[in-house]
Amino acid sequence: MTQKGYIWMTGLLVAMALLAACAGRMAARSLLDEDYAVMSDEELLVYYDQVKEAIEKEEGGGGGFGLGLGLGVGSGSFSVGASQGMYVDDPTEQLRIRRNQVRLELARRGLQPQGTPQ
Repeated sequence: MTQKGYIWMTGLLVAMALLAACAGRMAARSLLDEDYAVMSDEELLVYYDQVKEAIEKEEGGGGGFGLGLGLGVGSGSFSVGASQGMYVDDPTEQLRIRRNQVRLELARRGLQPQGTPQ
């Protein structure tokens, strides 16, 4: 592969990694835009599970996404790596607050989330 091919492939991989990282954040934020008070009982139970899963995904990230670049002198090799540090705008705390609000709404309606002891 030529040097231009390596650069093009690297750019493509970086773009894909950035898109994947942004998609997860947008999904968590879209959950916070939902109005759980007007949902039916079934919708509320599904919504609770979605919020819970989003929290688990955010907490299980282990640091997330970032970018590194390397160039091998003499061998003509080129490499790119990815990792992530702390988020400036982390939705995890907001998701926890929403989960607690939804739990209260479920209790008010006399509903029990799946997998919760009665």
